[in-house]
Amino acid sequence: MSSGTLYIRDSRTNAEYEIPIRRNAVSAMDFKRIKAPAAGADRADQVASGLRVHDPGLQNTTVVETRISFSDHEKGLLLFRGYTLEQLWDSDFEDMLHLLVWGSYPTALQKKELSRKLSEEMTMVPKSVHRTIETLPRTTSPLPLMLAGLSACLAYAPESIPASTKPDLYQSNSNVVDRAIIRTVAAYAVVFGLVNCHRRGIPFAQPSRHKSYLENLFQMAGLVDQTTGRPDPTKLSCFRRFAMLNADHGMALSVFSALVTTSSLTDPISCLITATGAAFGPLHFGATESANLALREIGTPEKVPKFIEEVKQGKRRLFGYGHRSYKGLDPRVAPIRSILKDLDTSSNSLIKVAERIEQVASADGYFRSRGLYPNADFYGNFVFTGIGFEPELIPAAMMSQRIMGVMAHWREYMCKSLQESVRYRRVSDLKYV
Repeated sequence: MSSGTLYIRDSRTNAEYEIPIRRNAVSAMDFKRIKAPAAGADRADQVASGLRVHDPGLQNTTVVETRISFSDHEKGLLLFRGYTLEQLWDSDFEDMLHLLVWGSYPTALQKKELSRKLSEEMTMVPKSVHRTIETLPRTTSPLPLMLAGLSACLAYAPESIPASTKPDLYQSNSNVVDRAIIRTVAAYAVVFGLVNCHRRGIPFAQPSRHKSYLENLFQMAGLVDQTTGRPDPTKLSCFRRFAMLNADHGMALSVFSALVTTSSLTDPISCLITATGAAFGPLHFGATESANLALREIGTPEKVPKFIEEVKQGKRRLFGYGHRSYKGLDPRVAPIRSILKDLDTSSNSLIKVAERIEQVASADGYFRSRGLYPNADFYGNFVFTGIGFEPELIPAAMMSQRIMGVMAHWREYMCKSLQESVRYRRVSDLKYV
């Protein structure tokens, strides 16, 4: 059973407490009732709010109750709104976005309408956003380019900033929330395309109202066949399938960072800017880029044993190995391997280095005893480079997929705030009748 009662006896006072257990969790607020003796000498004991829960890094703390996704590392299970990866494997971006954000798998008509709205919003991104990105150095990191582009999008939509217009903008009308989500997802795709084209020195191709979201993403980013002018179907399919794996992953850093910003009841682009900054760190999506850099530094399979020894000695760091959510195999790795087969990355020499690392590590007690196995970042970098992305752009490419989860959590928070504000207004009305 996931519900029950936690019985506590405080040895400092011999006082006994009963803490409710709900869905295999206890509320940290319930621990405020547990107080130290008033005459204690330690100043820390005199905190008026009672016993606190110390959890650095939120390693064992839940911060929201959500139905968006669920992972069970012991069973290697990953669910999105109750659907398994196998059930969603053939889904398009629009299918997944509708499922995560609005809670239901779309009908054919809903999917078509969502695709139309996204493409229309792409065409409405101001040219000034293009100029903002193009004025910055092509050789700079994609991170400041992405942040500048998103900030420019927000600058030309001042009405979307609650503090400057209407404080309860997103708590008074769910239609406003939904429109803001579509605008934000579309804006990110345009900014992403502009950044990739700017860095590569190629012309930006305008989005089409008659293409799907991912087709437009590839077209705007210049990832098209030079003869046909269209994205390679295999590469597009591989990106789509990786997006299914990467759509959401619970309280990963980008979503958590976005939710911290969301808690101020601000707009979705501001929350996405926060998430994007977090995503580029080497302990989040930047780990995929870092894994690629490490593999290039190792160079050949023969150098792997020495590298592994340096990792064990603490001299080097092996990015893409181990995961805070999975103490065994990452359930996303097997599907990623199947994607790599379709991409035919066998000619990539770094694949041999990665395979040798896994071979050496899997036979080493140091890694086995710690439950360290390859995660999605380790082999995921080959998916993105195989499609044609520069390693530096991998975090931004991954965020173009995780944006589904970020927007789903933003909407969930705003809708809860809307419900709470409605309840508050009702209580207020009753008080003053």
